[in-house]
Amino acid sequence: MKWSLITASNNEEVLRRCLARSPCLKRAADFNAMRGFPSAAAAYNAGMRLAAGEVLVFAHQDVYLPQDWDGGLEQAIHKLEAGGVNWAVLGVWGLRKDGAPCGHVFCNSAGRVLGAPFLQPVECSTLDEVVLVLRRSTGLCFDENLAGFDLYGTDICLTAAQKGFTNYIVPAFCVHNPPTGFFNRLSFWRWYFFMRRKWWQALPIKTPSTVISRWPVRFPGHFIYGAYKRYIKRVPRRAPAEDVEELYRTATRGQRPTEPPG
Repeated sequence: MKWSLITASNNEEVLRRCLARSPCLKRAADFNAMRGFPSAAAAYNAGMRLAAGEVLVFAHQDVYLPQDWDGGLEQAIHKLEAGGVNWAVLGVWGLRKDGAPCGHVFCNSAGRVLGAPFLQPVECSTLDEVVLVLRRSTGLCFDENLAGFDLYGTDICLTAAQKGFTNYIVPAFCVHNPPTGFFNRLSFWRWYFFMRRKWWQALPIKTPSTVISRWPVRFPGHFIYGAYKRYIKRVPRRAPAEDVEELYRTATRGQRPTEPPG
């Protein structure tokens, strides 16, 4: 499998400590860290133009891809293509077609493993942006009108489905190493309303982080719930781990794959 890794980076220390430290990186055709771009879409489209691979992996700079990560991805792609699946976008965490969350990833901000090990790719409706995988030959690219760093995973999944492709969550475990956050940035809500306008005919749209609806009641509710967690429930803040490799070893100790969820 000829694959390229692309990230949008604004912090050299985070990049060095996490994504650039990924041991599977030595098998990538190339690694393009895109700096100084105003949005994920612009950074990723520019990285796509530089990339040599047919399989394009877009990952956050605070992600760690372990030694066998690309092997798991390759196996999943072989299974899909052997079954004649016309796939476009893959990811490690998202929502199944029935809206249930699915995947297997360690999230430092949550302080735990999300999901459980599984064996077969699971068809999905939307994907989290933590890791996205595109098949170059589909001709898909990111919408640069979505000029922020949120919801572009949902947008490209919807675009792919509109063009007749299918999208999947694949068993390719990785570590996401962000700090704890209680509130989405205000810019998130700007792009929430952009997506609401763009995909009006498809609403409501359930994403891994919110529901985009015609009546955006979640906008004020999000801040109320965030304040409850932070100031009343006193959920502790978690800083990014210094040793992401130890985080990976701890997260995977004793885990075994099972049949796909659902």
